[in-house]
Amino acid sequence: MRARVPPLVLVLVGLVLTIGLGNAWLGGGAPTAPWWAYLFLLLLAVAMLAMAGAVAIDPRPLVLRRALAGSALVWLITLTGLLLLTANAGRLDPDVPVLLVLVALDGFALVGLAATTGNVTDDGTDPLGRLGAVVAFAVAILMAAGAAVVAASVARAVWRAITRGDPLDRLPWGLVVVVLILPLATFGIASLASHRAARGTFFAQATANRRNSLLLLVTLVGVVAATAEIIAITLTRDPVPALWAAGAAVLIGLGAAAAADRFGSAVILESAGAKPADERRDAVLVDVVRELSIAANVPMPKTYIIEDGSQNAFATGRDPQHAALAVTRGLLERMDREELQGVIGHELGHVRNLDTRYALYVAVLVGLVAIVTDGFLRIIIEGWKRGVFFWKGDDKSALATLAKGLLVGLFLLIVAALLRVFAPLFSVLVQAATSREREFLADATSVEFTRNPRALERALASLAGDHDTLDTANRGTQHLWFRNPVREGSDRRASLLSTHPSLAARIDRLRALQGLDPLDPRAAERPAAET
Repeated sequence: MRARVPPLVLVLVGLVLTIGLGNAWLGGGAPTAPWWAYLFLLLLAVAMLAMAGAVAIDPRPLVLRRALAGSALVWLITLTGLLLLTANAGRLDPDVPVLLVLVALDGFALVGLAATTGNVTDDGTDPLGRLGAVVAFAVAILMAAGAAVVAASVARAVWRAITRGDPLDRLPWGLVVVVLILPLATFGIASLASHRAARGTFFAQATANRRNSLLLLVTLVGVVAATAEIIAITLTRDPVPALWAAGAAVLIGLGAAAAADRFGSAVILESAGAKPADERRDAVLVDVVRELSIAANVPMPKTYIIEDGSQNAFATGRDPQHAALAVTRGLLERMDREELQGVIGHELGHVRNLDTRYALYVAVLVGLVAIVTDGFLRIIIEGWKRGVFFWKGDDKSALATLAKGLLVGLFLLIVAALLRVFAPLFSVLVQAATSREREFLADATSVEFTRNPRALERALASLAGDHDTLDTANRGTQHLWFRNPVREGSDRRASLLSTHPSLAARIDRLRALQGLDPLDPRAAERPAAET
């Protein structure tokens, strides 16, 4: 019963805020703020009311409790700000007592949620980690409400243009800025959460992994939208076409993600040259996949062989029920059963942690950004070749018109070239930064399945002697593989854009699990037989 008191208090706060804001917005007095401000606050109030009601019914779901705490934190800051603004107005306002009571109730409920969470959930994170999760949810709630207001603003402007003939150019430039900032904000939140979770337990890392997948999907779709928006701004210098372009790009990006969710696995397997494993010839592989699937408590994925001499493997699929796992012939022939168990456990870790679903989205959206920016650059270059920017005027203004056309063409060329470099670079940075932490987590998950950290350590050491790159791999899918299949030596010298940690770093994590000292850096560069 004690655990239900804080959410019940927030139900009361949310109800008061919803009724008050709804009454003010619908004409219960002279409006003191723009309509979109009332809508924004009303959405925040309704969200807190709904979550508080759910937690009051069942206080055990940890994610829901953190989301409710994040919403309460948002309102604590908002109500305190409104109270300070009202007090600074220098007049006695009848709303001040109400605001004081709401601030007190909200703060009491927030402290109560923090005090009772450990009693009703299995939250294994430290206090600072809990605070970080609550702040992340608070920012996500603010962004969700802001996105809804942006959508409502666009819809309202379009409706007024149709029914009243109002010009669409009244849409504010601020909406354009929001689209540009959104991917940076979500990427920053996900990066901070991943960094914090990396120091925590396996449970904390897996939880952060799943939460960040949504944030990073928003990041990549935001990169697609921002890229289209920049192109439209460059061509038109008008916010309206830019917002339409961003909206269309979001739909295309979400459609591409949905297509990847449904058909991505088949495309990736086909592009890698994967063939179904033979039950007799590849009996060891099939047996290992079957036994570790039982240990992982996931359905046995479809198993494939890639006829290539390099040592590598990958898993793909939108969920454990539709997963597939592929192993190269080189890895199967050179590794013993224990080492193979370590690698397969790693890939099944990706399946259980739902990394494979996010990896499908990344593969498609990173490629989409590259296609869009490359296409824009090609169009501008083709325009120069065809003389599109060699504008002509009358005799008096011929030189000025020509100079103007050349300047416009040069400006478009510079923007297209910068986009071609930096938009895919940022999307690849997202791909790389998140993949590295997921690789560490999958290594730890493999140890959980096999109970044998030494097996995976030996498998990683074996890879140090393999200098063969995979012919069928490409940069769009490099994050899927057990090791980077494209760049030789990248596993030994990880960089900012590396999709995988170095072999030495991965081995050191495994040795730490066994209470051993870090590996001699030179050992990761020797073949497995020497280690």
